[in-house]
Amino acid sequence: MDLLQRMERESNCVESVFQTYIVTKSKYDINAFFEGCDDYKYYIGRITSNYGDKEINSIICECKSNVIDVEKMISKKTANNNDTVNLFFVDRDFDVNDKLPDSIYVTSSYSIENYYCTNAAIKRILTGVLRIDIKSSSDSSDLNKAYTQVIKERDMIIKDILDVNAWYSLQIKKSKTNDTVPKLGGIKYYKDIKGHSINEIKNKVKNHIVVTQKEISEEKKRLKKNPVKEIRGKYLAEAIKPILNDIIQDAGKKNSKYFSKKRKCSTNISDLLSDLSVYADTPKELIDYIRGR
Repeated sequence: MDLLQRMERESNCVESVFQTYIVTKSKYDINAFFEGCDDYKYYIGRITSNYGDKEINSIICECKSNVIDVEKMISKKTANNNDTVNLFFVDRDFDVNDKLPDSIYVTSSYSIENYYCTNAAIKRILTGVLRIDIKSSSDSSDLNKAYTQVIKERDMIIKDILDVNAWYSLQIKKSKTNDTVPKLGGIKYYKDIKGHSINEIKNKVKNHIVVTQKEISEEKKRLKKNPVKEIRGKYLAEAIKPILNDIIQDAGKKNSKYFSKKRKCSTNISDLLSDLSVYADTPKELIDYIRGR
């Protein structure tokens, strides 16, 4: 799909979402606008935990720009209704979001997927999925072994994909002031970049923008300050899922690498965002946003 076709499709989607809102808004206490279904999986539990049994109208907008455009249309074309709450959620991505209004929540990390990959989230995931008894010294020891292994493998992944993330970030930033629009769809998934150098990645991205090694080094330095928060969360979440599944499978074995006893635990993680949503980080800013609307 070329740029004009994409813009036309997104424009039609915005109008459709807006009309849906106009027709249905009076039937709900809360209207929540999400980029996509994956975002719904993370946010919906956090919304309901703060609003109880109020009726929620969950509206999927298909992309970030659509959420932003719909919010703008609603704020300009509809009257304020104190009985209805409107919530808008977008990922920060590699964008500069300073000009977005306070009515839109922007993730403090690259995306919601990053909230599943922090040290604290991984420890909660392992404790919950593996049914760890934190009062038991043997269970605590087992947890520490599994946790150390996951963190070790996660950090190796980060090291492997840091250069590509720096290059990806520069493509986004430079495209804002450049007539060229890089087609990054070819490196959408972790499998598309795993083990690849920047030179190999360039061949997958049509219209990529030329960047210098110095620019890549500077951007890499920025990302390294807090890579779990700053790098593209979709890559990280996809890479971590099989690592967690390996640990879960190992926990069910008689002769385990990490566990002192065979553990009865949940089956393999099929959908990380929905299966593990309860364990993901919930930033204070998110709770403040939801409660403050």
